[in-house]
Amino acid sequence: MKKFPIGFWNYTPTGELRAKDVKDWADLGMTMANSPEFWDGCDKNVMLELLDACEEYGIKMILCDRRARWGGATDDPEAYEKRFREAYEDFGRHPAALGFHVGDEPTTEKAFADCCAAHRIQEKVAPELIPHLNFLPYWEGQEQDILKAPTFTEWAERMVRDADLKILCYDCYAQMNPEESGTHMYYQNLRKFMEAADATGITPWTTLLSVGHFRYRCPSEDDLRWQLNTAVASGMKGILWFFIYGRTPKANYRNPPIDEFGERTETFYWLSRVNRRFLHQFGDFFLYAEHKKTVHLEKSFGGYEMFQPGVTNPDILDVTSVHGLPAVLGFFEKDGKKYLAVVNNSVKESGQFRIHVPKNVKKFQRWNWNHDLSDMKTDSWDAFYTETEDQCIGGDWLAPGQMKLYYYEV
Repeated sequence: MKKFPIGFWNYTPTGELRAKDVKDWADLGMTMANSPEFWDGCDKNVMLELLDACEEYGIKMILCDRRARWGGATDDPEAYEKRFREAYEDFGRHPAALGFHVGDEPTTEKAFADCCAAHRIQEKVAPELIPHLNFLPYWEGQEQDILKAPTFTEWAERMVRDADLKILCYDCYAQMNPEESGTHMYYQNLRKFMEAADATGITPWTTLLSVGHFRYRCPSEDDLRWQLNTAVASGMKGILWFFIYGRTPKANYRNPPIDEFGERTETFYWLSRVNRRFLHQFGDFFLYAEHKKTVHLEKSFGGYEMFQPGVTNPDILDVTSVHGLPAVLGFFEKDGKKYLAVVNNSVKESGQFRIHVPKNVKKFQRWNWNHDLSDMKTDSWDAFYTETEDQCIGGDWLAPGQMKLYYYEV
């Protein structure tokens, strides 16, 4: 991926979508996409047509071909390799192919073993591709219930070793529940999977929610912005949205980006704006920047450490929330330079957040709309800047879930 990965779960059968529909993906700001489901009897030419359209729009595709699913990979690895080679020859050599979907949410020892075997076979046959495997969200006691490991990180280390994982991907939607416990679970998952990715040296991805169902509310534009920015500020390097196409109404699923009539909903335009604004403003910064640490301000969720002035990062004397709103603070480095991402952690209120740096700071800048950096002192007409005897203090007004990125050199 040369662009920050933002994609979606698809679930439509091959043949329901055609090349013209890929424009919807591009309009949504997607840089990758899960393909429609392909199985015996589907028209290969339709999938190739979609791949051609993805190449035209600069979108990478995760191929959801049932021949690549993990089932049977340990019972008969030769048969699995044969069917995967067929899928690979049909679609895997296309320049828009990112990799094949191995499967979703394994829960048994047999399923985990099949995942590992399938993953390794895919890498053997197609070393230039990246297999995609998605895991359940974490909950307390999962180590004993499902993972069969002393700790979550030890499970991840075992999976990475046995499957040769390159990406650690999971889904969590509890953040759209009405109870604050859902917010804690959301951040606990970000923390757990980020810690596991750091321990194993692989890339963390997460799946966020774009359709209301069960107790999960229909996400507003503020909710969508909050999910994307908090995940990225917490170190995630790939995002999938669940989901885009409503199709046949089931249970209480409602208001996806494209509804059961095939029409764009308000969610489509909200998600489009959130994704495209992120990609335009930050480009590939968060894809290549090294995530160093994430802490919380004012209130901790999911077990994250609280920011400690002058201790969390000695170059940052303080970060203050003028209106008492919580924030997520993500510390990053790129090309030897240090950056601080500040996200308003409220989904309801706007507020001002200020960064305090030493008076002798060499550079104190913010990342702007067109990727340029401007000095906080001379370009703060829409923000805040002041100096005291020993500090430079600058910051911004942030909408719910809005993120600003600052560069500092002391």
